[in-house]
Amino acid sequence: MKKFILGTVMGILLAPHLGWADNLFRFNEDAIVPVRAEYSELVVLNGSAEVKGRITGNVVVIRGDVFLENTAYIGGDVVCLGGEIVVDPGAMVLGSKVEIGGQIGWKSLPFFSIGKLLLFSFFFKLICAAGLILFCLFLVMMWPNQIRYTAEEVSADLLKSSLVGLFAMMLLLPLAIGFAVTLFGIPISLALFIFLLVARWFGIASVAYLVGHKMSSRCSATMAVLLGLLLLKVIHFVPFIGGIFYFIATLPGLGAILLTRFGTNKPWLSSGKAVPPAKPPRAKA
Repeated sequence: MKKFILGTVMGILLAPHLGWADNLFRFNEDAIVPVRAEYSELVVLNGSAEVKGRITGNVVVIRGDVFLENTAYIGGDVVCLGGEIVVDPGAMVLGSKVEIGGQIGWKSLPFFSIGKLLLFSFFFKLICAAGLILFCLFLVMMWPNQIRYTAEEVSADLLKSSLVGLFAMMLLLPLAIGFAVTLFGIPISLALFIFLLVARWFGIASVAYLVGHKMSSRCSATMAVLLGLLLLKVIHFVPFIGGIFYFIATLPGLGAILLTRFGTNKPWLSSGKAVPPAKPPRAKA
């Protein structure tokens, strides 16, 4: 059951950017590439791959075997986890062969092979996404009203929140790097990094709540954040444009966090009694 759930999650995350016409993705079944067929990438989860044609990029097979016929051409790496790679004499592989559980040892390959970097980057990104989801769920369970209020600020003035978020990234990040140059500035730099990181996480949770609330207005705040984060993270896994879209989509959350003082609407530097301004209008379902 655990293996099935893990495979399903990986399939959902990989499918958006491996389902294009020039790529071949298979989950829970074998993949066969005919002699005259050509694909850019081949990814198989819980199945084997038999290649007779051309793969101009990489071949990644998890929990299955890779069979390269004598007419096969692989322009990148061949990565096989939980199986073995069988290569006919006439098959051509321009990249590395990475095999765990077979004849080719992991340690015998160059450290900076494309296949290793591909696997490391994917699993590192997957772990970071899971950690962010758990942390954002913790934030919404601890401070649900602040998350809702910040999401309302994003909905009320999207342009202002985006500009403030962009200004904060352009100002605070260089300041933190600049202070890190001097010995006395290291504590200030560390404080700025932590402040920006926490504000960024709060902002992502607020944007995720807004997205999840649009998807289902009747769900709880925790479920709204979970739905929104899953959608945003699936988009984030799309190569090249996914990361850019994710950054732009979550940028207003950072701006709204700064505008609302982490959803409290209290002044940054209080002197005397501060009168909180009126709340922005609630986002329409």
